[in-house]
Amino acid sequence: MKEAFRTDGNWYKGNLHMHTLRSDGHLSPEQAVSRYQKAGYDFAALTDHWIQNECETTERFLLLSGCEWDTGDMVNTPVFHIVGVGMDSKVSLERSLPPQKIIDAINAANGIAILAHPAWSVTNPADCLGLTGLGGVEIYNSVSGLPWNGERADSGVYIDIWASMGKFFPCMAADDSHFYQGEETRSYIMVNAQELTPDSIKSSIRNGDFYASQGPEFHSVRFSGDAVRVESSCVDTIIFNSNTVWCQDRVFTGGVTGATYRMKPTDKYVRVILIDSQGRKAWCSPIPVNGEAY
Repeated sequence: MKEAFRTDGNWYKGNLHMHTLRSDGHLSPEQAVSRYQKAGYDFAALTDHWIQNECETTERFLLLSGCEWDTGDMVNTPVFHIVGVGMDSKVSLERSLPPQKIIDAINAANGIAILAHPAWSVTNPADCLGLTGLGGVEIYNSVSGLPWNGERADSGVYIDIWASMGKFFPCMAADDSHFYQGEETRSYIMVNAQELTPDSIKSSIRNGDFYASQGPEFHSVRFSGDAVRVESSCVDTIIFNSNTVWCQDRVFTGGVTGATYRMKPTDKYVRVILIDSQGRKAWCSPIPVNGEAY
């Protein structure tokens, strides 16, 4: 039996994309962090634009180092926003570098590189097929939705397009908080780790031991033979997405806490979505049916 992520450690809740007065956010770093601490978060990263914030640890809260680098001019070159978290050293980058150079620099500093809001950026999916070293892609970005910045918060279709082409990016959710007018403390990742330390959290993220959520909880996602079994908190809907276009038994509804999906011969991957009675979602990363992820 194969598990999509480990469940035998401790669960830690975190937001890895937020801004402060150091760049274009509306709160001080101390005020921003306080919002998340009061909301029950265990860790976060301040990711101001082109300003690297350092790691700070306390007994009950972990603040990872972080920064957001962007490239592209929206006219002649494609736009990429790359978030880096958990770097052990200062990353110095020139403007207008290609995204792979930014990703490589983050990894060289022992950080985790995350592609931010591809739907908001109107990213061409083909431009990402050659990228290597990404630790995650934001499947949901709170501030990219209504009423803050249009209606391009959900990048799920990008995840499906890439997975259908054999590129399995881990799914993350983040707030990208700027205004702190309701977009904060909405979307996050749940990481299963041994302890609340930078090394433990980063190791679990690199191993894929996490899921993205706005409220619903995954208890387990297990593969056995041709079956995928999900156990969860009580939700209205469980969806099993794959590259198979037509499938009558991928959706389960009605106050469910679990469901089993029988994979189809055409399935290249499966990823699971939970939706609760408030419309909040949770997402696991796409799992290749055969072979290893990139």
